Amino acid sequence: MFYVLFFGGKKMKKSILFLVVIISLFCLPAVNSETPIDSEPELVTNIDTGLKMLVFEIFVENVGDETAHNVKLTDVTVEGNVIFNFQESTLWSEDLEPGGLTILDPNSMAIGFGKFSLSMTVSCDEGISSTSSVEGIIFGPIFFIP
Repeated sequence: MFYVLFFGGKKMKKSILFLVVIISLFCLPAVNSETPIDSEPELVTNIDTGLKMLVFEIFVENVGDETAHNVKLTDVTVEGNVIFNFQESTLWSEDLEPGGLTILDPNSMAIGFGKFSLSMTVSCDEGISSTSSVEGIIFGPIFFIP
């Protein structure tokens, strides 16, 4: 029988080769192409630090896999001896591509004296949001965020 399998006719060799290929395909481990099913934007925010005048700024980066549409400041809260009127956000680009970075600032001014705390929330049309908070010192229109 060994002779017939390995030294038999061409038809037999082709049949055995076909069976070996089919069996090896079933025995090989399945390849998993780890593609994310729920890819979405992911926003990371950082409030600009240092010595500033009148306006708070926040850096927004999209570290997700999809574009974030209509990124904007949705909430700015300032506590302390500060006069601040949050009106709307200013965006330098309409959409934030994956890996993209932009700067947002409220269309307002801040004036005050003493310590303050600041919290800024950024969101996009996809329902993703990110909040950053800092504390600082303000003297008139000049403030310092360490």
